Amino acid sequence: MRIVAGKLRHRIIDMTNLDTTRETQDKVRGAIYNMIGPYFDSGKALDLFAGSGAMGIEAYSRGISHITLNDLNKDALLVCKRNCKALGITDVLFTNMDYKDFCLNRKEKYSLILLDPPYKMDDIEGILEMVYPLLDNDGIIVYEMGIDSKYPRDFHDLELWKNKEYGIKRVVVYRR
Repeated sequence: MRIVAGKLRHRIIDMTNLDTTRETQDKVRGAIYNMIGPYFDSGKALDLFAGSGAMGIEAYSRGISHITLNDLNKDALLVCKRNCKALGITDVLFTNMDYKDFCLNRKEKYSLILLDPPYKMDDIEGILEMVYPLLDNDGIIVYEMGIDSKYPRDFHDLELWKNKEYGIKRVVVYRR
């Protein structure tokens, strides 16, 4: 797997190769960032279900100044750490927490929140409710889900900005 664009473009990163994670393919990751940016002037990004960290690392490569990579699976988090070390990324926080605990215990605001939970976690509104307080005033939430998942058109003061299908995956983007 490789970084698609930005200052780390073409750099290779490791995948988790775990049964519990689903890596976002390079082409889909590139399409997602082309939808929302494709580049940033700074800001903080949260990759709440990080897996290998590819989505958060891609944001960093494209100009996000600080990333937080969280995963409940310790082995996945080790891959995140290894990838960031290999790429020389130091503006990163690694956390090994359940997403609910993370959201309840963090007060930091993020300009970009990346959500790619296991598809069996289909409580999309519940997850949005947990992360909503962490989104800054001009923030964006990118939510990857199963193609048949039910999702809200609008949520609090967030508008459904983009909605694209990629094979068995749907990507929904909310913004303020």
